[in-house]
Amino acid sequence: GIFNRQNDRVYASSRHDADEHKGTNRRPSFQKKLLVWLATSKNGLSLPIIFEPGETLTHENYIEIVLPHARAEGQRLLGDDFIYQQDNATPHKHKDSIAWIKKNFPRFIDV
Repeated sequence: GIFNRQNDRVYASSRHDADEHKGTNRRPSFQKKLLVWLATSKNGLSLPIIFEPGETLTHENYIEIVLPHARAEGQRLLGDDFIYQQDNATPHKHKDSIAWIKKNFPRFIDV
């Protein structure tokens, strides 16, 4: 885990009292990551994609996993003429991701 020394505090009347109460108890500042992709529309939510714990989003798995799912869910929820919008996350703005989107989505908003 990640530890932040700025958060290590012991409130006691003396060092001896703090030591008797086992001093500081170091805990990770952040628990394991869980990446979930989900879309929302006027007609409801998409089915989520839940990645393996600790897995991060790269442009490769964005293109291979997320974008085909987003296209299918967009069509399911809104029909063939929907607009796909994404934010400026690094995998989203990668040139290969943009090329895939331009080729496979009817319309999209690039933020």
